Amino acid sequence: MKFYDIDDLENRYGTDNKYRITALVAARARWLSEQKTVLNALPANEKYLSAALLEVENGTIPRQWIEALENDTLPASPSSSQG
Repeated sequence: MKFYDIDDLENRYGTDNKYRITALVAARARWLSEQKTVLNALPANEKYLSAALLEVENGTIPRQWIEALENDTLPASPSSSQG
């Protein structure tokens, strides 16, 4: 299991709230799960949560998700947001 430095992620995304980072990852993983979308570079057995964490860590999460984090408007349902 990989360790993710939540404090580093907080600093990178300009928040001091661990819950918001956690909510971002959870919402993105839920969206990926519903869309059955996984990054091509990941192994076939990779979980959606791992894919979402990797996107956040690498900075490859789509911009609208970052804007939702900044505006505190993360989607309650994956179907209410796009890519």
